[in-house]
Amino acid sequence: MKYTTLSLLLILLVNIGFGQSFKQSLQKRIDSLVEAKAVPGIIIGIYDGGRTTYLAAGYANVDTKLLFDSTVQLEIGSITKTFTAFILSAILKEKKIADTDAIGKYLPDSARANKKVADIQFIQLLNHTSGLPRLPTNMGNPKSFLQPYAGYDLNGLFSYLTKATPDTLKKANYSNLGLTIAGVLAERISGKSYEALLKNYITGPWDLPKTGLTAAPGSPVSVGYFNNVPAEYWTMNGLGAAGEIKSNARDIMTYLQQMLAHSNETNILNLITPTAIINDRLKIAKAWHVLEVNGQPPIVWHNGGTYGFSTFCGFDKINNKAVFVAINAFSKNSMADNAGISILKELKDKHLNQ
Repeated sequence: MKYTTLSLLLILLVNIGFGQSFKQSLQKRIDSLVEAKAVPGIIIGIYDGGRTTYLAAGYANVDTKLLFDSTVQLEIGSITKTFTAFILSAILKEKKIADTDAIGKYLPDSARANKKVADIQFIQLLNHTSGLPRLPTNMGNPKSFLQPYAGYDLNGLFSYLTKATPDTLKKANYSNLGLTIAGVLAERISGKSYEALLKNYITGPWDLPKTGLTAAPGSPVSVGYFNNVPAEYWTMNGLGAAGEIKSNARDIMTYLQQMLAHSNETNILNLITPTAIINDRLKIAKAWHVLEVNGQPPIVWHNGGTYGFSTFCGFDKINNKAVFVAINAFSKNSMADNAGISILKELKDKHLNQ
């Protein structure tokens, strides 16, 4: 039987309750998604009431029947951008560089000569108001369909920037390119690789041992599926800061708990305070999106999509709740996003085991 995205969301999200705990009802709904062959597998991490619970259904690897659990490695896609924003913001603070400063000083001479690019501010890279397009236009045709970024490197990126003509209106426009440049600037200003910065600022201090640009050795690894065909994990080279991180549900839930634990401290407030407006409900902070609906507590969130995975993470700092959703299939973001946001809304007035 085929289901539309809308009906799948209804299966998953409506009528939670009816004598069952929220947890039991949610488990039944994700089981139904797998039974309907809507997804190969799904894992959900929920932080509620000071503890973390994981719910999973289906397979992380259909062929080997590897079950999803919190230790299974996967691609988080553009959730990577929130890590990049944290890293760059920390470096700017240490170097006493304002986020409203222009980036030109820190670019190669050839790119700096393009004043339209040189005048872009750091904050505009992080909140998608740089005027840059979603992707550079000189990427060319990939050698492998499943590896769209593997052939693109920093030489290509800097060459593009010498001729780029950002939109002068500077309206919010989601840009993988903008966050890529943010990561490259973090490297150039610090003199360290993105991988080293990731370890220094986030994965080391916050104890995320299975999070990095490659899958952690010795860990079970999920297969991602593109239209039921196994998809390779992306190698992104020059665009890595926009979406190359691999992790697992356990590490991402630790990451979200750390964001909650420090959410009133200056460095985290600086990341999650809106700086650009998309519409009356949706704003952008530094990489993070902020959803505010009808006076409800803001939901701070980001999602991610690769050719093999659709992911969502978000938190409600007022009620101290967090959710991570991962589906090992391409183009299931509407399902993952709606599940994550709906769970956070449900948890606002109850606990997982109620």
